Amino acid sequence: MDPREARLKAQRRERMPDAPAFFRDTDLRANNRTCWFDEDQFGFDEPKAFTTGGSLSYESGYIADFFQLRGALYTSQPLYANAFAGESMNLTADGDQITILGQANGRVKLAGQEVTAGRQLLRTPFVNPYDVRMIPLTFEGVVLLPEPKEHQTFDYVASYLSRYKPREDNQFISFSEGLNIDENDGMLIGGASYHANGWNIGVSNYWINDALNTAYGEIDYLFSLGGGDDGPSFRAGINTLDQRTVGDDLIEGAPYNTYQASAWFIASYRGFVFTGAVSDVGDEVDIQKPFGFSTSYTAMIVTSFHQAGVRAYLFRLSYDLERLGLDGVKAEIAWGQGFGEVSAANAGFADQEELDLRVSYEPHGGRLEGLRVEVEYIDWQVPDLVAPSDELTQFRAIVNYAIPLL
Repeated sequence: MDPREARLKAQRRERMPDAPAFFRDTDLRANNRTCWFDEDQFGFDEPKAFTTGGSLSYESGYIADFFQLRGALYTSQPLYANAFAGESMNLTADGDQITILGQANGRVKLAGQEVTAGRQLLRTPFVNPYDVRMIPLTFEGVVLLPEPKEHQTFDYVASYLSRYKPREDNQFISFSEGLNIDENDGMLIGGASYHANGWNIGVSNYWINDALNTAYGEIDYLFSLGGGDDGPSFRAGINTLDQRTVGDDLIEGAPYNTYQASAWFIASYRGFVFTGAVSDVGDEVDIQKPFGFSTSYTAMIVTSFHQAGVRAYLFRLSYDLERLGLDGVKAEIAWGQGFGEVSAANAGFADQEELDLRVSYEPHGGRLEGLRVEVEYIDWQVPDLVAPSDELTQFRAIVNYAIPLL
């Protein structure tokens, strides 16, 4: 919990010791977000958008430690938008503002479980908020999770989601529509994970009627050589995603069965974190991933090397500059390369490479608590692409400032 929220909540409890928890434990937060987005798309369009907005979120206390209400209103307003600004995904496709009640739900705690119904955030490997623009993806449906407990080693999720809200849309749409299918089907999700003694093992499955089934599994291990937070530590893991058409095979290109597998190795020491990763995608079709950030360990800011028949590797190095007296400042450089045979399945996006540069500032405590500034530069090159240029470049600057109001 944000320490500022904890202080406000403690003060309310002192002032209102006999008030119902529904009111006494209420949280109200404002998160201002401002973003500059500038892109050159292979010599074609050059979307530019300067947007501001963010979210106003509400969370009640529990009634009888049983029922809670939550909601969040999101908005993205253009301060400057050129003719192609809709392609920034920070505005609608027409370049208009976005305002939507992205979360509105009730949560029940019962027998160690939490059941949430309505519009909400969901964080799983394949379905998640992918919150890197002005507005995250949010989802509508019913979700069952275990009630969070300290030192919990086993987690699970069971859910039926009827609709979701893409980042660049002013409305919720069906999961079928997200796959360009003229149907109104939702998604059924089930998954479980175990994490203890350095191990993380998880499996999950995502099913959309007559369209697509996506199965995911991962296993990794974190081990330390001692020395506390500054000592050397290592992490190694593998994951795989199996994606295939099901039922009436309504999705384009059906029937098919493809996969993406990846592995990584992470080493950290005295503020440095090095990541190396490799991945491989089946030859039939691209991986479909409209419902969240990629599961691949080689995923970068623009590409996740998800195209058919692409093998890839990635190197990333980050450093926490706090050791140099710059509290909250981190710098990161990442480079990845994909290669494979050009085919109709990958539309020329086989051989490719991406360079990402990122600097972030997030102070720990003090008057700037709640501030996060992130600046990114991306250079993605696809030499076999038939276009005026084989290069896409992006510059992004995002400023977030979260303020607890109650």
